[in-house]
Amino acid sequence: MRKIVLALGLMLLAAAAAAPAAAAPAAAPLIRVGLWTNQTNIILSAESGFSLVDADSRETLGDYKAGEKVTVTLAGAGMAVKGSKVAAREILVVPAGKDAAVEVNRRQYRGAINVRRTAGKNGLTVVNTLPLEEYVYGVIVGEISPAWPQEAVKAQAVAARTYALYSLGKHKNDGFDVCTTTDCQVYGGKTAEDPRATKAVDATRGLVATHGGKPIAAYFHSSGGGYTENSENVWGQRLPYLRGVADFDETSPHYKWEKQLTRKDIEEALASAGIQLGTLQGIELSPPTKPPVAAPDRGVSGRVTELRLIGSAGSIEITGAKLRTILGLNSTLFDVKVTLPTVKAVEFEVTDSYGDRTVKTVPINVKPIPDKNPGLDKPNIRRISGLANETIVFAGFGWGHGVGLSQWGAKAMAEKAPVGDTAYFRQILKHYYTGVEISKLY
Repeated sequence: MRKIVLALGLMLLAAAAAAPAAAAPAAAPLIRVGLWTNQTNIILSAESGFSLVDADSRETLGDYKAGEKVTVTLAGAGMAVKGSKVAAREILVVPAGKDAAVEVNRRQYRGAINVRRTAGKNGLTVVNTLPLEEYVYGVIVGEISPAWPQEAVKAQAVAARTYALYSLGKHKNDGFDVCTTTDCQVYGGKTAEDPRATKAVDATRGLVATHGGKPIAAYFHSSGGGYTENSENVWGQRLPYLRGVADFDETSPHYKWEKQLTRKDIEEALASAGIQLGTLQGIELSPPTKPPVAAPDRGVSGRVTELRLIGSAGSIEITGAKLRTILGLNSTLFDVKVTLPTVKAVEFEVTDSYGDRTVKTVPINVKPIPDKNPGLDKPNIRRISGLANETIVFAGFGWGHGVGLSQWGAKAMAEKAPVGDTAYFRQILKHYYTGVEISKLY
């Protein structure tokens, strides 16, 4: 009897995992999440008693107690369970208890879990298949604080749900839809859930931001620095709903930032990225202005799209995004300033009205040594002399790519929402995503 029930359960599980979203329009579609890839071993467990089952033959490979840790490892071209090689190409984790969470590497997950060899690599991959709503439960806390106003958390829930639908199949060559990192969305499973976040997800169930009847690429970021950016100025593709708009993130701890580097710091970072310019002599970049900005080297928000680095061995045009990665900057919304060192230029004695004599010094800025490079005489070039203690300051605003929903801006908007307005999250979404509709898909 137990084998019949187990076999029936496995058939239902397999049918659910394979069913397309259109087959059950009233239900949330399923999403496949790649929890771990290319691992040498995986530790499995469950809240209830559970079994490991061969996905192809439906043969039970072992039965285990609730909380028992079972290790799956590589074994030649196959896998081994607790050190014993098994013939299975894919292993399913089947808990006995209804809705019992499965544990993978000491984190709990809803839905189905399977383990198989990593495609094209000598490792193990773990895939979590579950309804989209339960997936979003595990996303919110990794992206926004559930303690923030509910309307902001609701806006994030809709954005996360929308982006997940837009991203279905992104990692199809790896055997799943989305990963668990910022390359897709940060997903922590049941372990990362919070009742306040779950409440926001349930309150917006099935709601998606759409444009032309389709889920949008609902990008979001931490803080826009006063203005968000057009998509083409960051990724090259113009999307009509990802337009730069005013942000309200002044209370963000990332609203304003500064990073100080020396010429040597920058030269070493560039060299590590394969860029050899010799001695860095200047940085050409137009000054920031109030958005919307029309400068050729800046986006509508003022974010740097491109700048020129000038060195003794030549010069190079580089995107703001690439330089941000190389130097570890918070965003591409920045200006560059060169701060010169000061020295004691004059010392003299002064006698006060009581006859006491003191020595005073007057500091002055050291002027850069004239450079023969004619390219440094152009406008908008910050000249770098290389004097001791000279500092190149990157002074900027915001955190992240700056496209789409600003999380700190959403928080500020939610804090000013009319009392009792439980649909204000729609206004937040329509502000940051131009011309979208908030549609209920299921």
